[in-house]
Amino acid sequence: MNSTVMRSRAVRVVGAALVAVAGCGAGESANGPDLAAAPTQVRWQDFQGVDLPRTAQGPASVTDGAAVDFEHSPPGAAVAAITHTVRLSVAADSQWPKVVAGEVVPGPARDEWSVNRLQLSITGPAAAEYAPRLLGYRITDYSDSRGTVEVYTEYSDGSKAVNHTTVEWFQQDWRLRLPDPESTARPVEAIDELPDDIVTLEAPK
Repeated sequence: MNSTVMRSRAVRVVGAALVAVAGCGAGESANGPDLAAAPTQVRWQDFQGVDLPRTAQGPASVTDGAAVDFEHSPPGAAVAAITHTVRLSVAADSQWPKVVAGEVVPGPARDEWSVNRLQLSITGPAAAEYAPRLLGYRITDYSDSRGTVEVYTEYSDGSKAVNHTTVEWFQQDWRLRLPDPESTARPVEAIDELPDDIVTLEAPK
């Protein structure tokens, strides 16, 4: 199998094998935190051919190859979900062990993902035709300990997809919770149109 096809599968398939703050502070209502609050101070940084957001809500640092230190808030959870999902999908052979160790919740799903990843090889950035471009997200559930985030992306052919992700507050940071190995739910689905209520976080073209 050639490297282009392998890289495509890593982006499209391996990535698929793949959170209430007490009181009412800034950005919160009487009913809890504002799930539609957008990240602030957004700038974009390339990782393996994909533009990822670096915001005031995180990641604050990259430690041993893993993007870490996200704010304990809805925007922090959303940026973490985006960051972890993409980095896990396109990390090179020399990067993915550290990405998994620092960005993913331990458990059987992480173990199985690692075994499957060993069967692939990614040595360079994602080709432009396969690299996803971030369009935005929607938080569908959030608590102090867990959040579910729908991440919306677009590909060079104009097709769009939604990645259903979950992050958990683990060791004082948001980490990605991979789907249970026995789950039959589809983590990634093709879509025709974006929902009207997404938080726009559009990467540059």
